[in-house]
Amino acid sequence: MKRVNAIRAHKAVGRGSCSSLDECFSDKDLIELLDEAGIAEDDAAGAIRWAIDSEGLFLEQGLNQRWGDDDDIQLKVYNEFKTLCEES
Repeated sequence: MKRVNAIRAHKAVGRGSCSSLDECFSDKDLIELLDEAGIAEDDAAGAIRWAIDSEGLFLEQGLNQRWGDDDDIQLKVYNEFKTLCEES
């Protein structure tokens, strides 16, 4: 659970972040995905990197569907996510 706890505590992808990982994946789901990615059970830093990469990809896919204006919500969410990741 060390990996999952690290993800759940991270401000960009954890509880209360409204990230896809926070909203859509149970702890069991995360464990399965981390195992599939080869992230060791005691590698909290690796789990956080994986979570940030996964959420980043999810958000980038959304950018491919956005309206295209520089003030649209998908771009705002993506930029806020990137800022949170840089701060942590």
